[in-house]
Amino acid sequence: MDPLSITTGCVTLVTTITKLTVRINGFVREVRGARSDLDAVSRELHSLTTVLEMLAHDAGDTACSAFPPSLAQQVAGIVKNCGGVVSQIEASLKKHGGESARLKKGVQWSWSGKCDMEQLRSSLEAHKSALDIALQMVEM
Repeated sequence: MDPLSITTGCVTLVTTITKLTVRINGFVREVRGARSDLDAVSRELHSLTTVLEMLAHDAGDTACSAFPPSLAQQVAGIVKNCGGVVSQIEASLKKHGGESARLKKGVQWSWSGKCDMEQLRSSLEAHKSALDIALQMVEM
């Protein structure tokens, strides 16, 4: 796994997260009861973006690139998994949004969306922590 693949994966995921953040903001305007839950997800996405940008920078800096092949492979896998979690968040927002009335959206969110989003936020946090550890290993 070459550093360019890591850079590309990180930049692509940052772009996807940026689009998701806009979607989250729109969803919160529709379903006010989701604000605190999605604030936590937004904070996690912001933190993940910071780590991804630093990884992309370090991987792209060929003069200083210290990514051993096994670490590069692990990082690429984690970035891919993060992309899957981001896709699941987007799917959950679509599922609980849609054309239904605001009251119905709020009830649906309270019933199942809140729990789903907490699990996805927790998964994002775990992936971000793993990437943060990888970033620290590269800096050593």
